[in-house]
Amino acid sequence: MSVQLGDRWAPTPAMVRVVGAVLLVAPIAVLTRRPDLLVLISPLAVVLAWSVVTRPSQLPSRRFVLSHSQVREGDQALAVADVEPVEHADLMAAAISPAPYVEAVPLESRRKVEDEDGVVLHRASTVVPAAGPLEGGRRRLVIGVRLTRWGVRRVGPVQVAAVSPWGSFRWGPVALEPLGLRTLPAPIAFDSSAGAPHPRGLVGMHRSARPGEGSEFATLRPFQVGDRLRRIHWPRSTRGDGQLYVTSSYADEDTHVAVLVDAHYDLGVSDGVDGRPSSLDRSVRAGAAVAEHFLQQGDRVSLRVLSARTPLTVPTGTGKRHGVRILDTLSRIVPSVDDKTDAQRIHLGVSEGTLVVMISALVSPDALTQAATLASRGLSVVVIDALVDPEAGDVVDSTDKDPLARTAWRIRMLERDREIRAIRAQGVAVVPWLGPGSLDVVLRELGRRGRKGRLT
Repeated sequence: MSVQLGDRWAPTPAMVRVVGAVLLVAPIAVLTRRPDLLVLISPLAVVLAWSVVTRPSQLPSRRFVLSHSQVREGDQALAVADVEPVEHADLMAAAISPAPYVEAVPLESRRKVEDEDGVVLHRASTVVPAAGPLEGGRRRLVIGVRLTRWGVRRVGPVQVAAVSPWGSFRWGPVALEPLGLRTLPAPIAFDSSAGAPHPRGLVGMHRSARPGEGSEFATLRPFQVGDRLRRIHWPRSTRGDGQLYVTSSYADEDTHVAVLVDAHYDLGVSDGVDGRPSSLDRSVRAGAAVAEHFLQQGDRVSLRVLSARTPLTVPTGTGKRHGVRILDTLSRIVPSVDDKTDAQRIHLGVSEGTLVVMISALVSPDALTQAATLASRGLSVVVIDALVDPEAGDVVDSTDKDPLARTAWRIRMLERDREIRAIRAQGVAVVPWLGPGSLDVVLRELGRRGRKGRLT
């Protein structure tokens, strides 16, 4: 444990004033034969003597922990400061330092609760330190925090302090080292009634074009050797022609959905989960929503982050645990640009029949080249445009920025529109992110067209 400047019991300013008053008034009262001054100063002398006798001789031990190892953005967690009180310590308090995207959550202050282990809990305010009397046992100061943006958030440092009786001596404030709390992105509300194109797996909720064991009715046909008895359709079989009929169904299949998140740039200013999002906020939350949607349908989902600083990859998988792994990977994204990246040499491990969903602000040439390269291989590619509204001042403020910057941004937007038209001409669907139903029309069109057909 490192020794800090305040890690000792030091006299408070009130104690210094009392000492000065006693040392100054007492000699004057004796020399001038003023017993009335001695009477006036005697209460301060008694307090001074009592404070010196009860001065704590030991330093409290302390520890800082968090109630959760990971939370979703918008959720709350507890910052817990455990302090072992020492003899003659009268009051103690805790406060947390502000940090980006970590909001204080005021809790009920000065409330003392004793848990099953005999640990006394004190709910401390995050703005004004709350104090409680020490009556034996370990003290746990609980501070509420709310995480408002995905990523690894820095919680702390937490300042703890204590005072002796009469407020004569003070320990601290001592800063406890900050801790990192992983904040998972909260998926945006998303749903799609259209099935994934070209399903090729054996499980899932997408209807196949071939008959097989599934949940969707196909037709009635005569009984054949090997048919299950539970599939016999008795109403049709008892109509008098003497032949058994069974119900046939379409096979249920799944597909591989490859989610690509472009993290080369983060345009705009993020105000957290309750405010205005940046382009990377939309990309990460939309990626989480798309992955969660297809995982709930039983599809196989993989993730690839296009970034020079964090080239993260999650292999193909299914299930809830795989969804948490994807969210955890998305929370570790850090935007970075690499002009040396050759998008045509990046192998994503996707095969025929894979649905590629790329989420990008479409300002990086690498993302556009990657989408065109995948489409040229005959894959179904959908690009979700996650750029914030350029006319709303989210990227370049219309009042605070240089007019040349605004002009340059308009020119870049015109170039971006031209690049989007060019990539659409190569069979790549580009759709804006509108929440539920954003991909319905595109997925239906991809399911109808040929493997190398163009999307109209």
